[in-house]
Amino acid sequence: MTGGLEVSRRALLAAGAAAGTLWTMRAAAADPEPDMLGRLEARAVGTRALREIKRLQHAWAHYAEAGQWREIAGLMARDGVVVLPSSTVTGREAVHAHLRDTMGEGQDGLPADRLNIRLFLSPVITLAPDGRSARGRWHEVAMTGHYGRSAQWAGGIHENVYVLEDGVWKISRLHYHPQFAGPYERGWRNLAASTPLVPYHYDPAGAGTPVPPALTVTPGEGDERARLERLDREAETLLAASAVQNLQAAYGFYVDRKMWDDVADLFAPEATLETGEGSVRGRDAIRDRLGAAGLSHGELNEHPQLMPIVTVAADGRTARLRGIEVAMTGRHGGESFWTVSVHDNDYVCRDGRWMIAAMRIIPRMHAAYDKGWAKDLPPLPGASAYPSAPPRPVTLDPVLAPEAALAGTGAAPADVERKLAVAVAFDGAENVSNAYGYYIDEFRWDETADLFAEDGWKELSYIGTYVGRERVRQSLFSRYGRAGRSPAFLAIHQKTQPYVTVAPDGRRANIRLRLFQFNSQVDGDGSYISGIYENQVTLEDGVWKIHGMDLDYVWLGDYTGGFAAIEPGSSRRFAPTPEAVAKYPPDGPLRGVTFAPFPEVAPMGFHFRNPVSGREPPLLLQWSDGRFGSG
Repeated sequence: MTGGLEVSRRALLAAGAAAGTLWTMRAAAADPEPDMLGRLEARAVGTRALREIKRLQHAWAHYAEAGQWREIAGLMARDGVVVLPSSTVTGREAVHAHLRDTMGEGQDGLPADRLNIRLFLSPVITLAPDGRSARGRWHEVAMTGHYGRSAQWAGGIHENVYVLEDGVWKISRLHYHPQFAGPYERGWRNLAASTPLVPYHYDPAGAGTPVPPALTVTPGEGDERARLERLDREAETLLAASAVQNLQAAYGFYVDRKMWDDVADLFAPEATLETGEGSVRGRDAIRDRLGAAGLSHGELNEHPQLMPIVTVAADGRTARLRGIEVAMTGRHGGESFWTVSVHDNDYVCRDGRWMIAAMRIIPRMHAAYDKGWAKDLPPLPGASAYPSAPPRPVTLDPVLAPEAALAGTGAAPADVERKLAVAVAFDGAENVSNAYGYYIDEFRWDETADLFAEDGWKELSYIGTYVGRERVRQSLFSRYGRAGRSPAFLAIHQKTQPYVTVAPDGRRANIRLRLFQFNSQVDGDGSYISGIYENQVTLEDGVWKIHGMDLDYVWLGDYTGGFAAIEPGSSRRFAPTPEAVAKYPPDGPLRGVTFAPFPEVAPMGFHFRNPVSGREPPLLLQWSDGRFGSG
């Protein structure tokens, strides 16, 4: 089977044509299966809830970046609670006052010389069986500053509770567990000599079933055909939002590698690109603006695309996305930079393919790595750049109501069921992949292994690939032992920017994720690890499981000096001895590089073709059993 497992609305409809014909022939003589509509409505409600909860938490961060404290408070339930180590704040007005006093230094809005980037990463969301509450686990990384005075890092874990209040999802309890912090000059350190485990709200099976099988919802209004049409519109809207998120993720992954032909392919022929340096119109002009393709030796151009908020228009043919980009750029042995920008983009769907209609990149901060964002900022084009002017206010369109989406297509129940299965697979794949990161952070090897399918495989860094859940389990214990995590050290595997490709039947998927890892300790430098996960995920006995896990590192660097000062080949120091490997040898080799190659530029595989042009990447990854031809 080839890599990709690509799905589009046209492919879904084609795959369901036979089922639709049978339904049409059957409908005149018989009613639908008695409980089928109820099951489909539960799946649609549950999937929509997952998306709205992620949107809700992302909106919190976007409003914080703009200093809109009252809008943040409006995301809380009426009796919502913010739990911090030093205080507990209850109610919207109290939350507004607290944010204004702490983040806004006593005033509404964020002055032009302040930076308040709050990144919410790696969500694991699970719904309650009644569909009216949910819990979510997130990593937060904060990049804050007051120009001329200070620049700060901070981070930790959120274990939050969400509730459905008056038909709208709200934050009932935002519970922050801080883990590390520090000034930019020194970098981050653990906040305690012994960092405790933040309890999980899920187990491996729960992570793999974000929409519980027993979810109960109130039946929709109208006759069976009206209910089915409404579900079809809902499914189309969910798939459209997934396609737009994928498109933006692909943009970031292509920019990382300076794959400019693929970047330009993502734009509509008449699209516009607007940056601080001006705007250009037309796909060809955009390609000309991007310049020479390909990374050169020692060049880093990473552009993580974070916290997307997607709104699909009522016609189902256009959409808007707001996101945050945190770029790490520069050259090994030379200058390197942090850049933060806001994306405010428009998208259009033509002939079943979504593409970028307009991309607006609004610069927010640009800082040399060796100085940070508190002083001596290099020039940055654009009037909204920190610290020259206040950021633009954030205006988020309301979540689209399903009744306002596409007109009904006359779809058969089997076709609607298939579409909804594909939609929920996006969230199932992300959920189980992120749960993996939280478990390995704490050396919870049994729970880690239980996330894998019975015949699943996992690459073990620097060693090889182990095939089968129990082989994966024993490889982790063999490599890392049974003592657990050192209480004084944190390896924080933040996984973000998912690109998900789902099989037409919705039963398996590929997911590409960015590893944005921070390591922290009580004393001494923090460090970073950057890499790419290419996972395979499958539905096993109704639970999403990891069928394959491929990780290719890109760079490993200490905080001091960052990636510009990496010693070539330094990551080899983490490799186990041949004697240690021989005690529990792998079933196959690693598919990609063994060690982080930077400053070398190594080949990087993709499981997907260009989502607009269909251009094949230089290395197209295949669905695999993990052995990679080793026998």
